[in-house]
Amino acid sequence: MLIQNPLFYKNVVPVDARLHENLRIGRPERPLGFAREANVIPALVDEFELAMADLPIAFLPGPELPAAVFVTGAAPGTNAYVSDDGLWSGAYIPAYLRRYPFIIGDTAGGSSVLCFDDTYPGFGAVEGERFFSEDGARAAPLEQALALAQTYRDAAVRTEAFCGLLRDFGLLQTATLDTTAPDGSKSVVHGIMIINEAALAALTAEQVHKLHQAGFLKAIYSQIASLRSVSKLSPAAPKKARSSSKKTS
Repeated sequence: MLIQNPLFYKNVVPVDARLHENLRIGRPERPLGFAREANVIPALVDEFELAMADLPIAFLPGPELPAAVFVTGAAPGTNAYVSDDGLWSGAYIPAYLRRYPFIIGDTAGGSSVLCFDDTYPGFGAVEGERFFSEDGARAAPLEQALALAQTYRDAAVRTEAFCGLLRDFGLLQTATLDTTAPDGSKSVVHGIMIINEAALAALTAEQVHKLHQAGFLKAIYSQIASLRSVSKLSPAAPKKARSSSKKTS
């Protein structure tokens, strides 16, 4: 397989009807426990408008392109949105978390195949829903996983194009996010980038038109608006956990 293990994925293997004919997927005791210490989660440009009221959106510098992320903790090793019992406490669950433990991988021949992290604690041969029906066809959970993984991959391509235009047009600036907890303690998120509003205002008509044609202007303003959610990163903020199985997009 031509795939490197991304965030949270430990051992990615392709789904195989013969090898996994008896495999089942269920709900582990702590559904999102794997994300408990992640203070950034990959974000898709398609999610910006849906998530902006609940999650701060930023970018991380990369060797070629910046990467869009949701900021979920005020410091490395913290996540203000995942409760101690491994449930999501926010209003919007990032697609990256909803896709896990599945992912699309590429074979050496260039074709795509549905893969999964076989270390996910929800897998087993006794409890949960089957991967495959008795006649070997993909069962509903696997079909749903495939659809979400394919949708995610398509949106990731658009997100890369979006980040490429932000870079090309000089629209990003380094920044820090300051948070103050109810007890007065302060935390600072370092190493991120956000939209530079002065650079945005200075764009040429041609550049604005290009962003508009690509459907990215709304995402830019959504990222700016999302920074109002920084206060939710406080580790002392109240958490009301809810089920991670709810889909919000």
